[in-house]
Amino acid sequence: MSQTSKRGAVCYEAESSSILGEDITTFSTFRVPIVGKVDCSGLKEEKIDSDKVTQRRQEGSQWIRTTVGGSFKLKFSLPGHGSSTAGAGLALSARETLLGRVLGNVALSAAAGTTYTGGTATVPTTTASGTFSAGSLVASGVLGDGRGNGQIHAIATHVGASMTLLTGLGAAPSNGDLARAPTVLYPSESFGSTAIQGTRFLLQTANLQYECHGCVCTGWEITGQNDGEVLHVDTTWEVAWWRYSTATFPSAVASDTFVPAACAAGSLFVADVGTATRASNTRTCRDFKLDWKLGVQLLYGPGGFHPQQKLIGAVRTIDEIKVSWTEDADSATTTPVLPGYGTGTNFKHLLRTWNTTDGKQMAFYAPNFCITNVPVQFDDNGINRLRVEGMCYTGTTTTNDLTMSAGRLAFA
Repeated sequence: MSQTSKRGAVCYEAESSSILGEDITTFSTFRVPIVGKVDCSGLKEEKIDSDKVTQRRQEGSQWIRTTVGGSFKLKFSLPGHGSSTAGAGLALSARETLLGRVLGNVALSAAAGTTYTGGTATVPTTTASGTFSAGSLVASGVLGDGRGNGQIHAIATHVGASMTLLTGLGAAPSNGDLARAPTVLYPSESFGSTAIQGTRFLLQTANLQYECHGCVCTGWEITGQNDGEVLHVDTTWEVAWWRYSTATFPSAVASDTFVPAACAAGSLFVADVGTATRASNTRTCRDFKLDWKLGVQLLYGPGGFHPQQKLIGAVRTIDEIKVSWTEDADSATTTPVLPGYGTGTNFKHLLRTWNTTDGKQMAFYAPNFCITNVPVQFDDNGINRLRVEGMCYTGTTTTNDLTMSAGRLAFA
């Protein structure tokens, strides 16, 4: 009997083989809470006409079964880390782990949050010593405190008790102000680590269920980036092969129930690379868009695990990370700020904090941002505005993939 399409579950596991699609049926570690329905309609088993010669007009023959594959889409809300990152015992969620596979890397900024003890706005001191990774991010203070103000900040280094920031606080922190440790998602920049490890999924509905093996994320889109909206991400997964399953449903695998916070009370920091001072470097954006296109090349050939498998591998090529935002136009002047960004030759760095709610916080940092247009005033719903566009490039600190990464997403 057909059941409602609103019931479903999605479980996944990381594959261990260098060839996509290993034939393993365990799905007991991760279940991710998706938004919308489980949609299996993009899965395919191709058939082609045998085109045999016949003696009569409508005489036919059986079509030939060829390869299995296709794709499916998953949509997630982005609720930050889901719980406070101020304390100890932090661990990655199933959602963070999966999205880390999408981009290439995921790690905690530190194993635990800490507190500030003083210092300056750009080099605060901390209770913990050297625990935050260079190139990672920190969530500082609470909204309205006039110092960290609940915003996300980018870290150059954390050596001893001194945390050198790439994007400074509003003012020197007070003793006891929180320094929370976000999860950071980021791509690899070295060409020695471009092979993509497969992921297998169990797509469950109240009727049919599908094991999808050798899955690779080929695209994602973050939506709801403006104030008053809620962040979501739509992902597309290519499948090496699939088959039906009769796994237990409802699934007994645990899943989080985190509720996201709307975008509000955040900030947009933009300054020349090397400038950390927050004063005069925060922008009042009317809208903001991060457009991150994944560079993925699928590889086809022999040697698969399934008799109808043609997709056997995937490699990362070059991601295209674009950012744009709109601001109100300047008063009459011969040196408007945003057009000056476009005609100037300095690279910028950029940090967008979408919201400030502890445990539900999201942010994006670009360490090396190139303005690609010279903004010209236009009419935007009856208001004179300017729109900035730019590309995010590899960071100039070459210590490791994190410090070099062109874009970093923070979940705090």
